Amino acid sequence: MKSKVRKTAENALYAVAVVGLIFAVWSIAAAVVGSEFIMPTVPDTFRALGETLALPSFWRALGATLLRCVLSFAVSVALFFALFFLSSAFDAAARIVRPIVSVLRTLPTMAVSLVLAIWTGAKVAPIVLGVLVIMPVLYSSAAARAGTVPKELREIARLCGASRAQRFFNVTLPYAAGGFSESLPSALSFTVKIVIAAEILMQTAGSIGILMYKAQVYYMTATLLALVAAAVIVSVALEYIARAVLTVTLSRFGG
Repeated sequence: MKSKVRKTAENALYAVAVVGLIFAVWSIAAAVVGSEFIMPTVPDTFRALGETLALPSFWRALGATLLRCVLSFAVSVALFFALFFLSSAFDAAARIVRPIVSVLRTLPTMAVSLVLAIWTGAKVAPIVLGVLVIMPVLYSSAAARAGTVPKELREIARLCGASRAQRFFNVTLPYAAGGFSESLPSALSFTVKIVIAAEILMQTAGSIGILMYKAQVYYMTATLLALVAAAVIVSVALEYIARAVLTVTLSRFGG
């Protein structure tokens, strides 16, 4: 127990030290540059963050962006589980799914986002882009872990008369689930980054992305950094919440 508390304290100390180092480098860079339009000071950025948080338009934009992130992540996870089950249960499905996933992983993200903006519109395209990026990552991670299932175990389950669904949920899925506590939270955090990047590129109205775009166009660098900081905080918070929920859920499932 003491070692766990000590480890937590050490991790917190390292985190504080890293943040302090970032602020120190930031302050030195701002002093050297000497222009608030290029490198605003730390106090100016925090002042801009406070002003941004006081705006109702910021919270509406944050809500819209978060909704896109949640929808994109939910569709990614649902599609991933469906394809993972089909490819695990049926060899023919695996031969179809694997090449598709490989192609999706090699698609140029920014180029695809431009095409999606034409096909689906600027409000829907970030959601679709998130799915096209996140789902293949989740599938590849789970497929790699599922590949460690001993062939003997699969054969025993088959000889015992287990159905395809039973073999998936009782043999394949437990092996793959070992990586969910890491892959799913990371994927959620990555979804936030993908969606916001797409909103910036597509200039999606009423989003965090368009606020960042406008701040950059009008050289409101302090506001831009404040928005980036807000996005990072939200992304990290979502990742830690998802990690905690999955840890508890998987521990109960394992128990």
